[in-house]
Amino acid sequence: MKELIGLHKFDDPTVNFGFGTVSPKNWKDVNTYRLGVTHQYSDKLKLMAAFAIDENPIPDSTVSFELPDSDAKLYSVGLEYKMSDSMKIGLAYLYDQKESRTVMGGAGHPNGTFEDASAHLVTVSMKYKF
Repeated sequence: MKELIGLHKFDDPTVNFGFGTVSPKNWKDVNTYRLGVTHQYSDKLKLMAAFAIDENPIPDSTVSFELPDSDAKLYSVGLEYKMSDSMKIGLAYLYDQKESRTVMGGAGHPNGTFEDASAHLVTVSMKYKF
């Protein structure tokens, strides 16, 4: 390990900082699929909706509790309201539903299933044109 201007540079990229054994994760390239629609309902109101499928890059053989990710389906809806020629406000909601996934930790590591994982995101925005 070398110190460089107060930062550390590590010659060995597998250093584990004492948190356990370093192990390869073997992540793979995956795809994501997204579809969205926007509808101008009136001069002032725009409606939006979207759906996405996100595949997970972590193979079953290396998924663990440090990053228990899984494939997901995402649903979102939103609207944008034109207050004036200069200002618009928006509101959107997204639900991220994760699929259940089992971790088989092997010797000395816990086994378990991740289930009922999800996230809710709400966004409020304001656009102002100068």
